[in-house]
Amino acid sequence: MFKKSLLAVALGVAAFGANAATTSATPSVVSLEGAVGQTTVAVPELTINLAAEYAVGDTFTITLTGAEFDTTSNPAITFSGFTNNPTVGLLSKTATTATFRVTAVPSPVEVFSGKNFLLNGALLKTTTVTDAAGDIKLTYAAKTSTGLDLDNVGTATSTVVTSKAQLSSSVTKLLNGVIDVENERKQFTAGNDTITTDVLEVTPVVATAGTHDAAYTGATHVIKGDFSWMDTDGTTGVSATELAAAFKATGTADTYTSTINTAGDAITVTVADAAGNTAEAMTATFTVLGKANSKAPILSTQKFTVDSTIKYNTAAGTASTKAMASASAGSWTLNGFDENIVFMPFGTQYAQSINVSNTGSVAGAITVDITADGKTYTKTLTATATPKATTNISQEVKAFAAESGVTGNAHIKVVVNSPTADIDVTGVYYSKSDADRVKTK
Repeated sequence: MFKKSLLAVALGVAAFGANAATTSATPSVVSLEGAVGQTTVAVPELTINLAAEYAVGDTFTITLTGAEFDTTSNPAITFSGFTNNPTVGLLSKTATTATFRVTAVPSPVEVFSGKNFLLNGALLKTTTVTDAAGDIKLTYAAKTSTGLDLDNVGTATSTVVTSKAQLSSSVTKLLNGVIDVENERKQFTAGNDTITTDVLEVTPVVATAGTHDAAYTGATHVIKGDFSWMDTDGTTGVSATELAAAFKATGTADTYTSTINTAGDAITVTVADAAGNTAEAMTATFTVLGKANSKAPILSTQKFTVDSTIKYNTAAGTASTKAMASASAGSWTLNGFDENIVFMPFGTQYAQSINVSNTGSVAGAITVDITADGKTYTKTLTATATPKATTNISQEVKAFAAESGVTGNAHIKVVVNSPTADIDVTGVYYSKSDADRVKTK
């Protein structure tokens, strides 16, 4: 009989040592943007399923990670599964902990194991929720009145709040025009959107959070690049009429208003939400005149970026904005070779040496742009880039500069309708006054 009693006690102790409380909760998903300005963020109910017996004086601590409790937080314990409830009181609290003590047990004595403590009334400090995306968790640990671990073999942790960014924006279709050298660089090659259009698509997204959602009210997209080609009347800057002819932003329902800055390097599209707080993709269509139009300007290779800002109201009704990181909006490339000679002087006191080398097997037409005093002059030369040879274009370029009235410092772009890998350009000028030769490319 004595041995059986010892065995029963041993089994009971072993079972007790193996037991551990578990926790569970239905996490709330909180909008990082929408929750701004909320007084507090409520913690959903945490269920603690007990796996040990508790006595008067035992304590348990609930520890918060990922945020802080608000100073007004008043956490309390209720119960489920008990016929007669014990009494549990809040012993102490800090920014990240709440400690409770069992002050009375049910009478008649009732088994705790398998029944639940329920944590309610906990509130989070809003700024500690909205400062970063991530999971906010509560961990349960208990001790006997003598300080021994109780009911916590392992770790009982549950996510109670997930904070996430609700607003984002991305480029879902890049500009990808290929400027056609065979059509005087005034339009695109076939295979683009069309030979005179290139389309950019920017898509803002307002994800569903669930708690304290932000409400979309509009957006601003600033597209950056060199839009001087839109100026077709020769006056300074791109007018509203010229912008409307060369650029159009549209969507399914919202209202779009476009403007361009004086420098001609930034187009701002303002989007006003039509109704329903629903974000939509912006389709921005760039239209060039094309070779068939006598006013068509030469297009330049370049890269584009877009800076997007989403407008929204917080759950508290405050109008706010969220700026997105600058994103690539694509590029315009050339179906041939182009190279810049950044400095080449002209005039009676200078001589020039400009050569085009072609190591490939495809002959290419050569076009030069001479830019001086803010004006650009373009000509397709008589000379061509002969395969497996070096072509000297110095005299043609010099004559073209003279007939264009260019004297002094100039910038030269050389464009060759041949594969890029096969072409190389060198530029040297000779100063007659001091017999100095300078290679500028």
